[in-house]
Amino acid sequence: MAVKIRMKRMGRTHLNFFRVNAVDSRSPRDGRVIEELGHYDPQNKDATKQFLVKVDRCKYWLDEGAIPSETVSALLKKAGFEHKGLVFRKYVVAKPKVVEEKKEAASA
Repeated sequence: MAVKIRMKRMGRTHLNFFRVNAVDSRSPRDGRVIEELGHYDPQNKDATKQFLVKVDRCKYWLDEGAIPSETVSALLKKAGFEHKGLVFRKYVVAKPKVVEEKKEAASA
């Protein structure tokens, strides 16, 4: 069973908050949860209360091989929790390749 750490949307229209959960990767976004790890409330004015998470349980699930979502990974790093979680980017910006042959031919 592949476990992911991702957010579950709760609240109402325009006043949403999210729960950070360990879930089976095959379950839907708001589906069955293995364990609730914390919550994220972007509407909260106090920055210290916006993102509250059980760090020891997150560390346990990451050690067991759980993969955090891109958003959860960014929130964990912002909160000061360093981890080696895999972050999958949707878009990768390729660096331009410098052609060595043309530079050598121009200098000769």
